[in-house]
Amino acid sequence: MSHRPDLGYHDEGRDLASSAFYAEALGDAARVLPPAAFRSLPFTLLEDEAVWTRDWICVGAHEAIPHVGDLLPFTIGTHGVHVQRTEGGLAARFNKAQHGGCRMVPLQCQTGAKTKCSFTSCGYSRDRPAIPARDLGEGAPEMHQYLGLRPERLLTAQVRSWGPLIFVNLDVAPASPEASLATLNQLGGFFGNHKSARSEEIWLEHPANWKLAGQHLAGGEPLFDDGDRWLLGVTTLADGREARTAWLFPNLVLFATTDETCVVVLQPTAIGQTLCRVSVYGEGSATSAGFWRAEIDRRAGEAAQEHLALSRWGTQFRPDTIGAPPPRQAEPHGLWMQRALAERVARAPREDLPQPLFQNPRG
Repeated sequence: MSHRPDLGYHDEGRDLASSAFYAEALGDAARVLPPAAFRSLPFTLLEDEAVWTRDWICVGAHEAIPHVGDLLPFTIGTHGVHVQRTEGGLAARFNKAQHGGCRMVPLQCQTGAKTKCSFTSCGYSRDRPAIPARDLGEGAPEMHQYLGLRPERLLTAQVRSWGPLIFVNLDVAPASPEASLATLNQLGGFFGNHKSARSEEIWLEHPANWKLAGQHLAGGEPLFDDGDRWLLGVTTLADGREARTAWLFPNLVLFATTDETCVVVLQPTAIGQTLCRVSVYGEGSATSAGFWRAEIDRRAGEAAQEHLALSRWGTQFRPDTIGAPPPRQAEPHGLWMQRALAERVARAPREDLPQPLFQNPRG
C-alpha cells in the first residue's frame, strides 16, 4: 500500500488509512485486523469512503419491486438511496431526504447506528421494506421523502442486475461487473431456471460487525477467487449437505445446493450490528426457509462471539489483552476479507475534496 495524505481517519492514536494499520493483517502469518476495525466510528466513516461508495452493493431482488412505480429503499453506508421500477427499467437515485428533512444531522443520528426515525427514512435511519407504487402518490409523505416533486432532478446512481438480484454503485464511473458475475455463476451454479421460485424475505439482525458476519456466513474451504471481488468456496451445512458459498464483497453471501440458493444481503445497522436480508430460490424454497434461517443464525452467532471478543480486545473488559497484538487470523475467508479491505483503502481517493463526488451538489 502506498502512502496517502491524512484525511482525518484517526482513532486510538492510529491513522486508520495508513499502510501500517493493515501491515500485520496481511501475509501468511497474518493477524486479525486491529480492534478499531470492529468498534471505531472513524473506521466506519473510512469504510464509507473506501468501500460503500465505490463497490457494487446488492440492495435486493427484482421480486421486491414487480410493478412500475414500486420503490426499494436501501441505505448504503450513510447514503439513503432507492431503486424504482420505471417504464424504461430500473432507476437508482439518492433519496431527496438525505438528512430526514432535518436542517442538519442530529447528534443522535451520528453515532454509527441506524436510528428508528418516526418521521422519515434517510441515510441515518433504518430502511423500510419495498414501497408499492400506490403508496407514492402525490401528497404522500413517502413521495416527498424519497422522490420529491421532481424525481428526474435527483442525483442518480449506477444500477445493474445479476440473475434476480439488483446492484447499485454510487461511484461516478465504476467498472462493469457483468463478466465477473457470469464467471461466478458458471463456477457456482447459483441462479438458473430451476431456481425460479423465491421465498418471502426475512430480516435477521445479529450483534456482529458486517465484516465478521460475512466471514462466518461464507466460511468453509476456499476454491476460487476473482481477486478482491468475490471468493467462491465449499462448506458443509448443519444437515450434512455440501453447498457452494460465495462472498461478493462487501455485502452479499450466497449458498447453493443442487436445488436451492440462499441469498443473504448484509447491511450494517450499527458498528457492531448487521442486518441479514435472507431469501431462498428453488422449488422447495417456501418449506426450506426455516432450515436456512437456522443455518444463518448459527453462523452469525459465531460471528457475534468473535465480535464480542475483538471489540473488547485491549480494554479493561479483557485486561489480559492490554498491550497484546491481535490474535492470529486462522480463517482463510477472514484473511481474504482483510486483503480486500486493505486494497480498497489503498486505492481510495487521495485528495481531500471539499465536495465528495457522491453527494448531491444541489444540496
